[in-house]
Amino acid sequence: MTCGRVSRAQLRRVPALSGNSDGGACWRAHDVGMKLSTLLIVLAGLALCGLVACSKLNRAAPTSTSVVIRSVDVEAGASSHLRVATYNVHMETAEAISAAILGNIELAAADIVLLQEVEAHPGETMNRAEQVAERLGMSAAYAPGYGLPGGGSHGVAILSRVALRDVEVIELPYYHVVVNSARRVALAATVRLDGQDVRIYSVHLDNRINPSKRRRQLQPVFQAAQNFPGPVVIAGDLNTSPFCWAGNLIPIPCGKQDNAVEDAALAIGMDTPLAKSGSTSKWFSMRLDAVYTRGLITDARAVERSVRLSDHLPVWAEFRLPASHSRTGLL
Repeated sequence: MTCGRVSRAQLRRVPALSGNSDGGACWRAHDVGMKLSTLLIVLAGLALCGLVACSKLNRAAPTSTSVVIRSVDVEAGASSHLRVATYNVHMETAEAISAAILGNIELAAADIVLLQEVEAHPGETMNRAEQVAERLGMSAAYAPGYGLPGGGSHGVAILSRVALRDVEVIELPYYHVVVNSARRVALAATVRLDGQDVRIYSVHLDNRINPSKRRRQLQPVFQAAQNFPGPVVIAGDLNTSPFCWAGNLIPIPCGKQDNAVEDAALAIGMDTPLAKSGSTSKWFSMRLDAVYTRGLITDARAVERSVRLSDHLPVWAEFRLPASHSRTGLL
């Protein structure tokens, strides 16, 4: 049988077409063809957007890439435990961020708070990481990632009750993701724990990239951690959603990206203490945020599900040195 044009009205009027006849097969082939045509039109439109209009929706470099450091009199690092919290605050105000942290007993007890998607605005006297640190009585280091209209910036930060040393920005590979393409950075600093230097990394990776590119984007942080002789903590928003991306725009379910990144961490001798934490997002049970460590024992960990300020949920973990490396363990 040669398939001609079969309308939905014809399908309703002719019983044979609604069964397993050649007519039904013709209609199904016609329907599949229409869906494929629609998909091709959508993809062509996205490609055109990527080449022309959507380029205007990408992010400019910040006016300054320098790290801004706020130092206060803090502990030298004599404590035997170190609690690290990480939170993507999704461009919230300093007042709201501070209230969310201070309003949760576990987050308020953190020695280190890593922030992602924290911003600086020209109309405010300090960047929002500094403002939050001031309210919490902490030191802060803020690294601009990309620029905002009007001269502001959007970046990552480390807040600390322990003195920050050797603060460094790590440039991450840039990926053109059609919309919201941006410079990505990690921020590193050294703190003292029970007489031992510990290197801390605050990280924010791209959203719409596939597992292989996600691992490559994190590679400079892994390399820096491998080069550091002591314990390390890598934490932040790794955007490990359960989607792969066609053309960096169309989400396709493909399993858990967090497993692929965790495998890369395990391959270089890192531990993954939050691997069984469950979701760190308010949406679709996604585990977007992670903590990787080396040379530390994890005594406690949690996702604070009652804190709903952002689209992410804050997570924290508390660490100590192995007895053979700690000052107290040698006594």
